Amino acid sequence: MTLTSPVADMHVQSPPEVVEPPVQTSDPSPPKRFRIPRPARYVGVIAAAWVLAELAARVGVPAPSLLAALVLGVAVRMTAVRGVAVPADVSRWTQAFIGVMLGGYLNVDAIRAVGPALAPFVAVSVLTIALSLVLAWALSRWSAGVDRPTAILGLMAGGSSAVVTMCDDFGARKDVVGFMQYSRVLIVSASAPFVLVALAGGTAGTSAPTESLFQLVGRGDQVAGLSTAVMLALTGMWLGRRFRIPGGGLIGPMIVAAIIGGTHLSRGFAPQGMFKEILLVVVGLEVGLMFNRQIWRRLARALPAITASIIGMCVMVALLAVGVAHLTGVAVADAYLATTPGGINAVVASASSSADSDMALIATVQSLRLIIVVLALPVVVLGVDRFTRRRARSGRHRRRRRGSEDGTDRQ
Repeated sequence: MTLTSPVADMHVQSPPEVVEPPVQTSDPSPPKRFRIPRPARYVGVIAAAWVLAELAARVGVPAPSLLAALVLGVAVRMTAVRGVAVPADVSRWTQAFIGVMLGGYLNVDAIRAVGPALAPFVAVSVLTIALSLVLAWALSRWSAGVDRPTAILGLMAGGSSAVVTMCDDFGARKDVVGFMQYSRVLIVSASAPFVLVALAGGTAGTSAPTESLFQLVGRGDQVAGLSTAVMLALTGMWLGRRFRIPGGGLIGPMIVAAIIGGTHLSRGFAPQGMFKEILLVVVGLEVGLMFNRQIWRRLARALPAITASIIGMCVMVALLAVGVAHLTGVAVADAYLATTPGGINAVVASASSSADSDMALIATVQSLRLIIVVLALPVVVLGVDRFTRRRARSGRHRRRRRGSEDGTDRQ
């Protein structure tokens, strides 16, 4: 008989090992990538646009600041480069200074200089608005992806920024309206300089003013002129917000500058030289950066109809411009720029690239159409909406009446 010690049957456990934490010899987190701040990226894009504009000017491209920035903006947005956008404050101040520039041309003396030719041009502006409504009705009828309020706001000629701000009030799709408005601005901006050269004959219309690049305003005292421009822009923006004027960031400074300039209280405050070129670069970038891949995919089906409507309107308005030019004796190039249904900023940029452009006529007609659009658009949209509802009710009433008559005949 073998005796077994109870201790021998017990499982002897060794003491647990103490695991020492590994000594970290280096930082396990991946190194942080150096990111360029957004303001620096935006300044870099402006600098690149400036270089492209200088190269374009050397090869004779008309309105090089606008076109170079526009092309660069589209390229940046379509290549999905992130973090590049026009800051809201920069956009507001650019619009304000463009308004100051327009106000320098829009005054009593300018209207008197236009003279009897103003009435036919205003009539063309009204016809352009009517043409926009007809094309909007056709687009909403034949394109399932665009409803009637969106089509009306999207094809309304002039006042792109003001029109986009009205979308929520009328139940229109802001993204589609913005795409349509700025597509028209893009088409007019890209084609207007070349059309201007063709209409003016050769290169006669592309001679840039001989002002010094460092002449920032028209008057000799640069500090006083810049101070006046800033004060006019500030006052105009405040009035636009105070009275809730659609597109007030542009219209407010324009009205204030027209009053100050027209009453001869101050002159020579309109941006010139490098100041004006930077404004045009910002305008071109702002238009180009509106387009991205998402909006193109979203509107893929409706894009052919939208493009045809925009091009059709531009061609019809150009024919009206030719007619009114022969009627009034105004140069065809000036009549085209005065009536073209593009953004007023782009038109001013194209016109300012030519020393022969009648800026008084162009600024007066474009500004008056912008004011007409802003004032008439709410009435037009509400009127069309009421007409559509009334027509729908009458259609339902006729269908019920026909149904009741068919039921009576069957009985």
